[in-house]
Amino acid sequence: MSLEISEKTRQRSVQQAVSDLKTDAGLLIRQEIALAKAEVKEKVAAVAKQAAFFAGAGVLGYTGLLVLLAALVLGLVAIGVVAWLAALSVGIVILLGAFFLVQRARR
Repeated sequence: MSLEISEKTRQRSVQQAVSDLKTDAGLLIRQEIALAKAEVKEKVAAVAKQAAFFAGAGVLGYTGLLVLLAALVLGLVAIGVVAWLAALSVGIVILLGAFFLVQRARR
């Protein structure tokens, strides 16, 4: 028992296969683009969350540094140094430290 396929049926099958291939390829591309967008959104959200935590840590660290510097000034005052001189001394030491760090970074 032999199954004969006419030329017209074969032509339609090839055309249908090409049409299906175009449709499937377009659908696949749209799905891949949607997946890439979702992945990028997820990664951006994670990076934004990390950045917020780092910013919070930076603010807390800076606040802690200022409190320690105030304590240093108060400590100098407690041992008998005049308040304005204690604040000036601590400020100069901090500025010198910053200056040396900038000089080192420039090299």
